[in-house]
Amino acid sequence: MRKYGKISKEEVKYELFEVDDAKMIMVAFGTAARIAKAAIRRTREQGMKVGLIRPISLWPFPSKIIRDLSKRSRHFLVFEMNMGQMVEDVRLSLEGAGEVHFYGRPGGVVSTPLELSRVISSQYYQKRLNLRP
Repeated sequence: MRKYGKISKEEVKYELFEVDDAKMIMVAFGTAARIAKAAIRRTREQGMKVGLIRPISLWPFPSKIIRDLSKRSRHFLVFEMNMGQMVEDVRLSLEGAGEVHFYGRPGGVVSTPLELSRVISSQYYQKRLNLRP
């Protein structure tokens, strides 16, 4: 436990992108994170406040920062190029402090930033995030 505690404090790596004013936060890693950044830029141009946490290390998972981000936003969209293996990690990290939605494309089909920006827009407006202060 002592070793895991030390690793959890010193080895967790992640990148934050546009989260300061975000009403929706995406969680994506690897190639999916690069696609997500382009989609976030596109949606921000349309006035949607969307941010990204990109886990760089998946173990230990950046649970604490995700939990901390739930104080800024309760809406999380996990984007993966698989069947959603990270969704449960995000849910566990939030400890019930946020809603988690998933969008993924398995089988080698790569989403485009335009496609993902449409998914973001749909979730964003469905939750009426543009109307809340």
